[in-house]
Amino acid sequence: MRKLLSFLLLSTVLTISSFAADKIAKGTSVKILEIAKSDSYYEERADLLGKDAKAVSELEKNTDGFYSGSLETTDGRSIFFSSVKVSVKSGSSSSSATTTTKPKTITGTEFSGSTIPKGTRFKVLEVPSDDAYYSDRDDIEGQTGTTTTELTLEDGYTGGSLVLDNGKSYYFYKVKIGKSSTTAPAKTTSSTSTKTTTTASSSATTAKTPKFLTGTIKKGTVVYVAEISEDDSYYSDRYDHVGKKGKIGKSDLTMKEGGWYAGDFSYDDGSTAYFYKVKFSKEPVDKIIRPVDEVKSTDDDYYLDYSDEPKKADVAEWDDAANDDDIKEGDKVKITAVSPEDSYYDDRDEYVGKVGVAGDDLDYVSDDNGYGGSVTLEDGSKPYFYLVKLKKISGSTSTKKTTSSSSSSSKTIAKGTKVVITDLSSDDSFYSDKGKYIRKKGKVAEGLNKQEGDYYSGKILFDDGTDAYFFKVKVTILN
Repeated sequence: MRKLLSFLLLSTVLTISSFAADKIAKGTSVKILEIAKSDSYYEERADLLGKDAKAVSELEKNTDGFYSGSLETTDGRSIFFSSVKVSVKSGSSSSSATTTTKPKTITGTEFSGSTIPKGTRFKVLEVPSDDAYYSDRDDIEGQTGTTTTELTLEDGYTGGSLVLDNGKSYYFYKVKIGKSSTTAPAKTTSSTSTKTTTTASSSATTAKTPKFLTGTIKKGTVVYVAEISEDDSYYSDRYDHVGKKGKIGKSDLTMKEGGWYAGDFSYDDGSTAYFYKVKFSKEPVDKIIRPVDEVKSTDDDYYLDYSDEPKKADVAEWDDAANDDDIKEGDKVKITAVSPEDSYYDDRDEYVGKVGVAGDDLDYVSDDNGYGGSVTLEDGSKPYFYLVKLKKISGSTSTKKTTSSSSSSSKTIAKGTKVVITDLSSDDSFYSDKGKYIRKKGKVAEGLNKQEGDYYSGKILFDDGTDAYFFKVKVTILN
């Protein structure tokens, strides 16, 4: 009994001493116990607490008893924590004052001044703990290379893209480099053919897996688009987006489930996008090549089908149609013509001659001598017209109906609600394609949230099978 008590006491002492260690060595197996509120992964604590992980960098103890450093979970995810509490698993050694392996120190002459010119030879002196490549520092520190762009120095550190002599490239958030007396290695003949092209040989090259960013990405951070989800409306055009460089737009982005982000993004070429599900990387990302058998849909294709300059015969048909300019909500009307500019024009034979009741969102457009809005037909359907001509029929009651509604004044529009798009804000990334979306009908995906000026943000699933995630869109609810 005395021996058993002695053993338990000794185990307790060893356990306490392991937690008291100021550092936990790289390679130590641990269990995640707690994540501090100040850590960017605090919002994911429910998914991370209790997980087994391995220290892929040395963990350093903070003043509050929490550790900072990189952990790799059993599912292969690598995370840099600024404030995490862990326990060392039995059978795994943590570092202490006597067992800590002293990290290698790279010596060299640091650069002076505020910039490092393009074409300067360098040696990587230090990859600090707040850079995403800290866990790989043993493979990076001491390596040499030549700067490909001018770099800015701040407190002895710089950031940006560095290409090393071993052929590897990194996009650092923060790194210290010094002067190198070595000469650049001679270029091989094969290096002259590495220029990015869309030839068959380049398309056969396997793209390297990007190193995705995690946690909160601050507004204005320069990144590369690394992956676009199939759930995102930009997925069909991913070949034009993946690999492009830009910066996070109007606000910080918080990582969602699965490592995805949603929000505004501004490209270096001046174009913008509002992503629903996208991943980013700090380092350059290989562009993906569009398969030969996949045809790109363009705005030009759209305007071939829906020309802004209709044929003379179509215009004459519209001009000759009868129209009353005093139709009110509830009036019984007959459709006499559908404008060539309306998305229903190709199906006009299904509507011209039909009888229905004018909706409460019907507006007279004096310049075109027609109406825009909804008409409830006798068959129960309720098309929303961009421009249509109507003739009042005897027996109109002008009874105001309350079953249909225009742009909702509520803070949200529920999932599954049938809507038609009536306007897009110039702040929305789809504004340049406004003509493709006005009058399109669909259902709300996960709910629309009210923005300023009666605009909404959210995803809409269109009747034609496409979808889009809007930042600022106006809709009319269809019953």
